[in-house]
Amino acid sequence: MDFNKLLNAAKEKGITDIEVYERVSEAISVETFNSKIDKNTVENSTEIYVRGVYNNHIAAIYVENDSDDEIENIIKRLIENAKVIESNDPYFIYEGDKDYPKLEEKENDFDEYSLDDLANLCIKYENEFKAKCPNIVNSKSVIEIYGNYVSIKNSNGLNVNKKSRNAVFVIQTMIKVENDVKTGFAFQYLNNIKDIDKEKAYKFAVERPLSSIGAKSYKSSQYPVVFENKVASSLIATFSSMFSAEVVLKKASPLQDKIGTDVFGKNITITDEPLNKISFNQTPFDDEGVKAFNKEVVKDGKLVTYLHNLKTAKMMNTKSTGNGFKDRSGNIAVSISNLCFKTSNISFDDMIKDIKEGIYITSIQGLHAGANSVSGAFNLQSSGYVIRDGKIAEAVTLIIVSGNFIDMLNDIKCISNDFEINSNVGTGSILVNSLSVSGK
Repeated sequence: MDFNKLLNAAKEKGITDIEVYERVSEAISVETFNSKIDKNTVENSTEIYVRGVYNNHIAAIYVENDSDDEIENIIKRLIENAKVIESNDPYFIYEGDKDYPKLEEKENDFDEYSLDDLANLCIKYENEFKAKCPNIVNSKSVIEIYGNYVSIKNSNGLNVNKKSRNAVFVIQTMIKVENDVKTGFAFQYLNNIKDIDKEKAYKFAVERPLSSIGAKSYKSSQYPVVFENKVASSLIATFSSMFSAEVVLKKASPLQDKIGTDVFGKNITITDEPLNKISFNQTPFDDEGVKAFNKEVVKDGKLVTYLHNLKTAKMMNTKSTGNGFKDRSGNIAVSISNLCFKTSNISFDDMIKDIKEGIYITSIQGLHAGANSVSGAFNLQSSGYVIRDGKIAEAVTLIIVSGNFIDMLNDIKCISNDFEINSNVGTGSILVNSLSVSGK
């Protein structure tokens, strides 16, 4: 679509500002099941969102056809949508920033692999794992390469774009020993297909479920609890909306009116890092075209800032933090980029060495049903291992770990140095002094 044609036609009809957001995506996916190709797909898609200001109201539409022939229809739809908007909330067609961070271009080897090559790799890993562990009764592997190209152009001079290309490797297993069945799962983000870590995948997909054979519940009590880094990331992500100014304005955050006050323990520092170099979720700008930057959200337990898009920043008389991202409906919401917890320099083994009796959580279920993001309460079915005399001991399952997220972040003894970013939350494993564990 010719942007200038759209702009001129929009102005003729009384649309004072207009913006086009375009995302072009590619996804190459290969999946095998029990060492046979289950499916392979190559998909390309284009999403276009147009926003326009008419009669002091901003309207947004999704466009399926981006040809110039659709310009008249686009303008008509924008005007129709704007006429029925009653909200007087502030709106923005952002003019852009003077400069934007330049992300390091990462070389990849994705184009060196055909679909057959990827499928053969999946089959190879499944066969090797089964040869090493005859207790594997089912296995499934996936390699997916995905890329995105995003551009934003508007009538106020904004003209930015970004691109990314990454991959993931997944292997799942079902392991049976006599009548006990356990499942294993390994997930790896990749800059290169050659970076697949077979030993690490085997550890999580095979060794861990094997070590859980015969797991039983455990006696109910208060225990020191360690959340594995991956599990801790999932738990944090569930409660991350409390840092959103959008949620604060709706009076649905437990951190409302807490800026500048101590909200967590003094050993807790949290940053939001869209420029984190090890993340697969780097971005130089948000979906409103606001420059991205790393910022402290909590420093030494004190709440420094909420996360903002342009609208919430205006409503709270501050500046956007560059956290305006499109939700599934295409609206600009406030979201984290890479929410990172500062770790200690203490290793996992050293962190647990003084625990006489505790619980190491490696899996949690029911995050949506068992966690309340407004109150902070959680009540989660979990499994993992006993920690006894500073060592990982027998496996446990069918236990419920309960607590409150705010209270938990005031009772953290240590965050070990095994930092990982999973999805868009980064942390090491977390040791909480005491949580309620319900079992037998």
